[in-house]
Amino acid sequence: MANNYNGVPLLYYMHFIATLLLSPIFWVIIVIRELFHRPKATQVQGEVAVITGAARGLGREYAIELAKRGCHIAVVDILEDAAKDTANFLSESFNVKAKAYKVDISDYQQLVEFHSKVVHDFGDVTILINNAALLRPSNSNPLDYEEIQKIFTINITSQVWLNQLFLPRMKALNHGHIMATSSLAAVVVSPFTQIYGATKVAVRMYMASLRTEMKQGKYKITVTTIMPTFLNTSKYALDFGVLSGTECVAPPIDGKLVAQQSVEAMLQGREEITFPRITSLTCKLQELWPTWLRDALFGLLYPKIDMTELHNRIIAQS
Repeated sequence: MANNYNGVPLLYYMHFIATLLLSPIFWVIIVIRELFHRPKATQVQGEVAVITGAARGLGREYAIELAKRGCHIAVVDILEDAAKDTANFLSESFNVKAKAYKVDISDYQQLVEFHSKVVHDFGDVTILINNAALLRPSNSNPLDYEEIQKIFTINITSQVWLNQLFLPRMKALNHGHIMATSSLAAVVVSPFTQIYGATKVAVRMYMASLRTEMKQGKYKITVTTIMPTFLNTSKYALDFGVLSGTECVAPPIDGKLVAQQSVEAMLQGREEITFPRITSLTCKLQELWPTWLRDALFGLLYPKIDMTELHNRIIAQS
């Protein structure tokens, strides 16, 4: 663009002016929509859901919530015995079909084979919940490069792979739900989430892009991102909070409640939810602060931690 100011194309300034002028109108629309728009949850009885990391923790709670609604469940996890226990519990408690699949989601070939198996066993998959993740707090102290790669592969790359395996059929059916468990670490800065937090930011942005594409193509496929804080369903998170002293800054919340509200949000077609809900507004307000102020406050807020020693202590307690 030829016209510019201080080397910046004027179009960027026009973006700002348009946003400023349109914001009051949009806020009126937002308030009206929140007051009067009450989306009903879609019925999923008889549908098939694939849930990663479903052997225990939040993934297991997702599975229970969907099974209560009559959904058949593919329990995907690297922990084979725990996955079988969860699948048996679902089948016996809710009269649905449930099966455990031992899958290393960091291995693309295993995902391809799993995709073929689950379609053969269940038929069309119309619900995909990408929940599995490696929670490994870290700062700038070096980690083994293979461990770093594994965190990225499990936390974000596997989600891309799984979506690309299951989404084409959802598009053909023009029906489906995709939900990803991101984290509050995607929107809240802390000095000990440099790798984990980066993967969760990637999940959030990837899902936002995917959601925009689905809406642009007028597909009846909902795309929902869940961003919870530490949960009481994760022993690692609980131990981390206690041993690091961060539980006084970010206390854990009830994983069962998060699962219940997350599944409800997914079936209502909601886009993004933080847990606790109020944190979303808090983060948006903090974005208005200058970066130097946010950095200074967060630096004071969190304790200094020897991440390697802390991780080893947590593993020793497991």
